[in-house]
Amino acid sequence: MTRIITIAMQKGGVGKTTTTINLAAGLAELGYQVLAVDLDPQGNLSQHAGFDPEQVYPTIYDVFKAELDGQAGDVSEAIHRGEEGFDVLPSQPELSLVELSLMNALSRERFLATILENVKDNYDFILIDCSPSLNLLVINALTAADSVIIPIQTEFLAARGASMVLSTIETIRQRKLNPDLHVEGILLTMADTRTLLTKDVLAAVENQYGADQHIYEAVVKRSVRFGESAVAGQSILAYDPGNPGAEAYREVASEVARRVSEERVRHG
Repeated sequence: MTRIITIAMQKGGVGKTTTTINLAAGLAELGYQVLAVDLDPQGNLSQHAGFDPEQVYPTIYDVFKAELDGQAGDVSEAIHRGEEGFDVLPSQPELSLVELSLMNALSRERFLATILENVKDNYDFILIDCSPSLNLLVINALTAADSVIIPIQTEFLAARGASMVLSTIETIRQRKLNPDLHVEGILLTMADTRTLLTKDVLAAVENQYGADQHIYEAVVKRSVRFGESAVAGQSILAYDPGNPGAEAYREVASEVARRVSEERVRHG
């Protein structure tokens, strides 16, 4: 049984792509079959995984375009093997054009779910990286997903973006686009635990969301190594395996895998 997890947040620069790539690497380290999907026209995840969005072909854009043109797009041809043991469905800048085409398409919210249907059984986990918005591509990602991880940067007002994502999730459930969609967990990122502000934000997030949502025990601390690993086209787990950030994402990967396994046991 495949678990499809969308990593979503209204605010940019909170670590969505960093979380997607490093969680994929962490789950692959644990022996799971993982697909990382880049649903952002900027292609940051593709670059972080070592692919050039200007050179790699085909991409998710080609699959979307085929579907929009009434053809059966073969997503398996657009999936590329990464160097760290997980697969990548890369993006390219032209994906932004899909947004306009989707506006007038039938079942416009379900294109990604349809695209992933033919390959999802090949994977234990599919992780979807989104743009920092709540546009139609993000709605597609939420409609296709089983659950959502929300990264929250530990800074003032950061939690406001999380409220918007939670509201969108509730709307998607109410509109029956994806009635069973739920929050996998909230992940605190870019933390500087030495500052009082960070401690205040951590306490505020726990107070605001802790009663209703799972908050991961691991907190991802700010580190220049994340930026360096992105430039190198590697996860932090490969670039600097002993870095505290690598250890944090290993903990998150283990916690995600354990909670999904426990959930499946509960539901038979």
